[in-house]
Amino acid sequence: MPEIWLGYGSTDVVLDIKQENLLYCYPELNLLSDENIQDTLADIKFSKKTLIFPLSSSKWIKKIICFLIEINKTDSTKEIEIGTFSEYFLQIKNQFDDNIRIFQMDKNDFYEYIKNFDNVIFISKIGYEPLFGFSVTPSMLVRNCVDGLMDEIFHSNEIISPNPGQIGDPLKIALEFYDKLGLYSIEILSNQYGISRLYCGFDSTFIKSSVSNFKTSTNFNLAEQKSLIVSSGVEPENHSTLTNSLYSLWNSIKILKNQGMAVLLAENSHGIGNGALTMYLEGKLNLSQIKKINYIKGLEHLIYLENLKNEYYLGLVSSIPFHYTKTKLGLTTFNNVKEVLQNMLTRYGKSNKIAICPEPCITFFINQQQE
Repeated sequence: MPEIWLGYGSTDVVLDIKQENLLYCYPELNLLSDENIQDTLADIKFSKKTLIFPLSSSKWIKKIICFLIEINKTDSTKEIEIGTFSEYFLQIKNQFDDNIRIFQMDKNDFYEYIKNFDNVIFISKIGYEPLFGFSVTPSMLVRNCVDGLMDEIFHSNEIISPNPGQIGDPLKIALEFYDKLGLYSIEILSNQYGISRLYCGFDSTFIKSSVSNFKTSTNFNLAEQKSLIVSSGVEPENHSTLTNSLYSLWNSIKILKNQGMAVLLAENSHGIGNGALTMYLEGKLNLSQIKKINYIKGLEHLIYLENLKNEYYLGLVSSIPFHYTKTKLGLTTFNNVKEVLQNMLTRYGKSNKIAICPEPCITFFINQQQE
């Protein structure tokens, strides 16, 4: 009986599962050596005053920043600063020496501040995302800095169910915005073991090429499944709150058959998280208001939960009290992954195959029946 270790907060949990029940979906990526990475980064030219702006606190992004600083440290004419959003500030700051200025940037001051630099380099992790299709620098910037565009995207599109892996209207709007900025970005394809690929460039053409290559490298062509267990991964930003970790569930859901079950493993040590879910649970927001208000972080989760609850059984293993997840949000709640396994085998039969997805941010399921 194989042991499958799945990320659950700062630790892993073990799933003891029979081989005949296991369908393990984890992209096999070839990893770059440090020398390969440094060779690629050496082609990036720094101006006199350069801002490096990570859009994640991933350890691999921090590694890229270290390499960029190392490559350019011998040139005393180059001034390098690191800026980031408040939620990543402490993790980034603790990584670097005091001789590098690191600051947190308010999104309201974002555009005015970046004008102070000759060169701006964004760094983000490329991945799947249920609203924009892909998580890349353009979609991250719109989510964090452009409230007006987020309102437009949310209210002008028929948002019914998750749509990861597609270049639809939301990403097209973000790409148009990105083209106007003329800023450089590095998109990192990585897993928990290292960096597999670096995509570097300026415009929407480069982003489209990057996501196409990324999708080719990380897809699984499967028949519809009855059972799915999804881990929110090892990066803290993906599992610290329910608002963040639900994106992992939506990235994987379309591989399920009607009345299939998907269970998310996410410790959520920081609780629900700020935004729409918290407002809903506190009675400050109801479902009839969703299309009448400006976009709030995580508002799409409420739409997906409402529209998919009759199509699938949606479950959760988390530290959040059942009162919120089960009673308020309608999720089937479990104490541990062993309970999940027993429930699925009882529900669908002892010979049922269970799809296991350890890194849904870089895993795309292609439904064979919809090709």
